[in-house]
Formats: sequence, structure tokens, C-alpha cells
Amino acid sequence: MKATLSLVVSAAVTFASNPAFAQERANELLGGRPPPTGTGMLVTGSIMTGVGAVNLLTSPLCKTSMVPRDTQDVCLGTSLVLGGVLTAVGVPLLLVGVSRHNDYVEWKRQHRALAALTEVGITPTAGGAALTWNASF
Repeated sequence: MKATLSLVVSAAVTFASNPAFAQERANELLGGRPPPTGTGMLVTGSIMTGVGAVNLLTSPLCKTSMVPRDTQDVCLGTSLVLGGVLTAVGVPLLLVGVSRHNDYVEWKRQHRALAALTEVGITPTAGGAALTWNASF
């Protein structure tokens, strides 16, 4: 068990080395690397907040005749805890996602030429895949 633990620690030190940080810093200074878009956090936060809110809003149903009497308290407690945790995690994800997305939009506005290159994507087609590029004039 100790050998496995030391292996994990040494791997973490290897991945967090200084040369990688120096490369990232150089790319940031040149404006070549766009900031994160925040889309993943926005999607995850929206889903978690939505499911949590629905759980919280429907928790009073646990005290109705739809749920057997012997499980009503467990149902209510579970709904409140699960809904609260999902909402408590989802709302900060939404806030950070909005902040990151705003930073990305600002970066795109300041670096129009580089931003045009970030609009390249891959789309599945019937025969395989196609390279796409979005641009507005």
C-alpha cells in the first residue's frame, strides 16, 4: 500500500513540473492560447442546479399518500439532502462558467485573427467526418 501511495505522489510531482508551466506562460504572453470557454462548467452547473432544484421543489410530495408512511421521512430527507447538495455544487459551477465564458468572449474580441482559428471543428458525416470552420463577415 505504501509503494502505491508514493507512486501516486511522484506522478503528481512529475505532471506539475515547472517547464510545462513556463510553456503555458509563454503561450499566454503571445496571446496564442485562448482562455477556457466555460462551456463545460455552464452545462454541468445547469444540469446539477436544475436536478437539485427539481428535487427540492418536489420533496413535499414525500409526505403525501403517494409514498408509503414508513418511508416518507427517508424520502423527504434524501430529497432535501440530494437536492441541496446538487444545488450547492451547481450554482458555483454556473457562476464560474459564466465568468470564464465572459473572459473567453473578451479574448475573442481582442484577438480577432486568432479567434477565427478557434472556430475550426469536426462534424460527423455519413461517410466519416468533415472539417468545419465558422466565420462571420
